[in-house]
Amino acid sequence: MDKQKVKALLKGAMIAVIRCADFDTAQAVCKSALEAGIDALEITFSVKDAPKLIRELKAELPNAVIGAGTVLNEMQAEEALASGADFIVSPCIVREVGEFCAVNKVFCSMGAATPTEAYQAHLLGCEVVKLFPGECISPGIIKACKAPMPFLEFMPTGGVDDTTIKSWFDAGAYAVGLGGYLTGGIHKGNLPLIQERVDRLKAARGEVF
Repeated sequence: MDKQKVKALLKGAMIAVIRCADFDTAQAVCKSALEAGIDALEITFSVKDAPKLIRELKAELPNAVIGAGTVLNEMQAEEALASGADFIVSPCIVREVGEFCAVNKVFCSMGAATPTEAYQAHLLGCEVVKLFPGECISPGIIKACKAPMPFLEFMPTGGVDDTTIKSWFDAGAYAVGLGGYLTGGIHKGNLPLIQERVDRLKAARGEVF
């Protein structure tokens, strides 16, 4: 998917960060999250056979926005793109990943926790900087960074839940990544909990549904 289209689709998005170790569980969680109203999926390379999962989901749900996360080297970036990933996310600044995404015109988001790191990520081609770990950073960092660097966009990930999501978006977050709050403790026997959690997130944002 064209990276500018991906960027447009991720504006204001709630992105589920999938870290289930078991492939079948991860697949079930992905489908349940999309059905519950999650806007996009970030399937991390900590999931067993992550590229296979991305490929199968894109084949079944071609209109879904599905990316690869925890991409730490160029080889993984290549695997992610070959599997059909719409975007690539790294938890930190990885130059070879940024350069690969720039050459291949892939939407890229790399992790940063300081203004210097955020600008470095931008220089490597990040369309949206991943603020990570979000639970260690105040939403105020967005306004502080955008004052001298208004061209930066941010996606906090980690610690985003129904008590903080509104604060992040009010502070100017471009999108948010949802990990433990959304999928923690989820297995194939309690998948309806995902819908409950998504509903709480939407209510916290003031959405009518």
